[in-house]
Amino acid sequence: MTLQEGNNLPRTLLLTGRSRELADNRIGVLAGGLTGGGWKPGDPWDYTWMADQIVGKGLKRFRVSIDNLDANSVDLDWSIPQYTIDPSHDALITLLAQNGVTMTYVLTFWDKDTWPGGKGANCPRFKDEAEIGRYLQFVQFMVNHFKDRIQNFEIWNEPNIQRCPQWIEAADYINLVKRAAPVIRQEFPEAKIVVGATTYLGEAESQDYLFRILNSDITPLVDIVSWHPMYGTSPEFDPEYYSNYPSIVQKIKDTASAHGFNGTYEADELTWFTVNGKNWDGWSKRYSDTVAAKYMARGIVMHLGMDVTAGIGSALIFDPNWVSIPSTVRNLSTIMTGAKTTSFPVEIDTDAKNVVSYAFSLSNGDSLVAFWADDVASEDGSGLSATLTLPGLTAQHVIGIDVLNGFEQQLIAGVEDGNLIVCNLLVKDYPIILRLTNPTSP
Repeated sequence: MTLQEGNNLPRTLLLTGRSRELADNRIGVLAGGLTGGGWKPGDPWDYTWMADQIVGKGLKRFRVSIDNLDANSVDLDWSIPQYTIDPSHDALITLLAQNGVTMTYVLTFWDKDTWPGGKGANCPRFKDEAEIGRYLQFVQFMVNHFKDRIQNFEIWNEPNIQRCPQWIEAADYINLVKRAAPVIRQEFPEAKIVVGATTYLGEAESQDYLFRILNSDITPLVDIVSWHPMYGTSPEFDPEYYSNYPSIVQKIKDTASAHGFNGTYEADELTWFTVNGKNWDGWSKRYSDTVAAKYMARGIVMHLGMDVTAGIGSALIFDPNWVSIPSTVRNLSTIMTGAKTTSFPVEIDTDAKNVVSYAFSLSNGDSLVAFWADDVASEDGSGLSATLTLPGLTAQHVIGIDVLNGFEQQLIAGVEDGNLIVCNLLVKDYPIILRLTNPTSP
């Protein structure tokens, strides 16, 4: 619970806000597959409970589909007609829109009227004009229905996964985007079109598929590029990919920009599995509740620091087995409200390994600096001593914020030779965030 050695100033509880009270923080959650049920016992389905889980944690983004996103989901109900929109699903979308949540609808289409039970479905998908035509009709219907509440429409989920009837070969996916994008624009000119949504980016095949999209001629037609970056990824699990990830993101941006893309980026389904968590994962490392929350905090802040929207996996918010991740997400949702990625020099003198830092600006003129030791996370929270120097900056106050434990404390800081210096800081294995009030350059 210590942020700065020798600092006896009082610590105060971080007061968090609900979604409608916060400016955009670029943090969201996935919930796709509303027809699958199981979100909470009860009849009728308690959509108000789900909305409260999202709004109560201050989340500003929500990614959703009515049909399940994955073709092999045990909850996929083929008996429900393709164009069914349950009143409770409509009510959920309306309630979230009223609370200031920006939503992405995933245009998953299982073509249930053509292939009851999924039997006989074409795979790979969308190789004939008739099937493409049915998809375009579905897109037109869904966009028209939700355009007054949903801002973003995503063309498919994980098209690269070689599972039937979900798989779409890259060339056919690119063609599908070319055909679907004008339909979305016609129904809703202000819509943001999302493409990509590829599987775990640590897999070479997923990267190859995403870069085939980015190297195509559809990039100027769309607004958001998305991918699924981390499922348990850490210095303990898939460490090479973990360490190379920032450079992969930069390559994504460079490639997209070179091909005419001028939109934004989104990393969805950030997930770190816990030992006691009830979820589908069976291949990645599992972590304690505390360590999983530390990696989640890193993942969110790292993406925001790279100017990428951070979306987390659904179970991490809706499953009561998780404790530290929901509270950490709630803290970050408030801390990062209105934060915009920026850059200024940050020097950290410490024995801690692999220290990373990111900087943000706030609308009131304040700045944020986040830093942590990007090594293997542990249960220990003590940290290693450091001196932080911000060359050419001064500030009226420096407030330290602990995102894991949910408190803040004014830090002891000084100015030497025109540089803001904070001594005896503790660098921990999860983000500590400094808020600089009224920062100025001498």
